[in-house]
Order: sequence, then structure tokens, then C-alpha cells
Amino acid sequence: MTDLVERFVHHEARLLDERRYDEWTALFLSDARYWVPVAPDQPGPEAGPSHFHDDIQVLKARCHRLANPRAFGAEPAPRTAHVVSGVVWEEGEAGEIIVSSSQIMLEYRNRGGFEADQRIFGGRVTHRLRQAEGAWRIAYKRIDLINAEGPFNAMLAPL
Repeated sequence: MTDLVERFVHHEARLLDERRYDEWTALFLSDARYWVPVAPDQPGPEAGPSHFHDDIQVLKARCHRLANPRAFGAEPAPRTAHVVSGVVWEEGEAGEIIVSSSQIMLEYRNRGGFEADQRIFGGRVTHRLRQAEGAWRIAYKRIDLINAEGPFNAMLAPL
């Protein structure tokens, strides 16, 4: 089971790095939530602002915009590399499993050197996975960035 869970998390990261957003969003259940809080240890999205707090429809719309080659805010398109480590899991409620990992995302955009072309985002990622139609799917994904409350420009690519 551990190998299966690790492969799932690495596969998800690869889909993001390869900009295969339709396949990535297909990993999410229809009632899934994708959350990146602004404050460390924020107990829930209702407790304060969020960088992202998306349901599946918003997540798909964001990915559709990113995939458009003429998206103004995403030109040039960011290239990313996710580094995943420390994947551990435990059984959750109602057949779910809770997966925790450390992740670093390197983002590069060649903008001619006028702005910072490379950025690094890192933190702890928590997935709640649930079986649906014979495969694991994401019911919930939370990313606790180590610099969540620090200043930075908007993130374009999903973490």
C-alpha cells in the first residue's frame, strides 16, 4: 500500500510539471477542495484568508486559463519541477487515507530578466484520498507553505 500511495503523490506532481491539467483535475472528486492557507496552522478556510480555496469547478477554470497559450498573466507559461519526499500515510475515516508529504516546487518563467524568473515554494502537503470507481481520488488537498504569510506575487501554477 505504501508504494501505491507514494506512486500516486509522485504521479500527481508529474502531471503538474508536464502541464497535463485535465488529467490532474480528473484526480479530484466532484466534491473535493484544494486549499492553500495564508497563515500557518490555520484551522480551516473560514478562519482567515487563503491563497487558494477552490472547489473542483474553480480549479478546472484556473487550469483551463493556465493552459491557454494567450493567457496574459501566465505568459510566458511557467515551467515547474516538484520534488516530493517524506510520504507517509495513515487510515482516516470512512475508508479514506490521509497522506502527508514534504514538497518543493521550483517555478521558472523566462521574462527577460526584468523580474525574478525563478521562485521556490515549499511546505507540507496533506491529501485525503478516497476510493472511487476502483481508483484513489483526491477528496481534499491542503498545502501549508513554509512562507505562507510572506510577501510574494500571485502563484500561477497549482502547487
